[in-house]
Amino acid sequence: MREFAGKRVLVTGAAKGIGRGIARSFAEAGADLLLHYRSDPAEAESLRAELAETGAAVHLFRCDLGTEEGIDTLFAEAERIFGGLDVAVNNAGWDPGYVALEAIDYALYRKLTDMNIKGTLFCCLNEIRLMRKSGRGGSIINIGSVQMETTVPGRTLYAMSKGAIHSLTGELALEVGPEGIRVNCIAPGYIAVKRMCESPGFDEAEIASGIPVRRIGVPGDIGACALFLASGKASFISGQTFIVDGGVSRKLARGSR
Repeated sequence: MREFAGKRVLVTGAAKGIGRGIARSFAEAGADLLLHYRSDPAEAESLRAELAETGAAVHLFRCDLGTEEGIDTLFAEAERIFGGLDVAVNNAGWDPGYVALEAIDYALYRKLTDMNIKGTLFCCLNEIRLMRKSGRGGSIINIGSVQMETTVPGRTLYAMSKGAIHSLTGELALEVGPEGIRVNCIAPGYIAVKRMCESPGFDEAEIASGIPVRRIGVPGDIGACALFLASGKASFISGQTFIVDGGVSRKLARGSR
């Protein structure tokens, strides 16, 4: 029997990139999936078709988790479909790329923090509610970034938001640990997602040469870590941030790219 057979798993931001890799990992492990996406129905449907090959039950739901309405409707759907939750991976977020200090304004601040901080917080609170309803504990995994503490110029807002997710993870783990709910965070480094690989000047060999393991990560690397953290093998792990970056954040200095 596959390890997650019968487990009810929510993955936000699942249609592409890291979220897609996470969704595939849980599908291959036998989970029943509710996959959130925001912008591209065709992309989400292609994921459903891809995961159908694994035999997983896959439900799609579209909304904007930067809004209160979006959060409320997603969790109403989760409750309708599943009744409760066993695992949740909060991957949805927004990365604005390079932003000079002079370009930071109130509107940009609100857009980024609504998605990355408010969205993650209220997803966690709803996930805790549904796990409490089930009464059998659960595992929440937030997706942060190595840029929570080791970053490059032009990333002030993004790094701040990922630092908040790191802190939120630890606090929630303290709050809900006695109920059998574990909360952890994964902080990815360079991961080969479409947006990065298609960016101007992208040079995979150059980036890989600066990573101790000499390769860029793939979404499946993050999926494998999420699968471990949600499993019984990690039953004594909570409140932690796991850096999955091939060792790059341990370097004394990083390039400005």
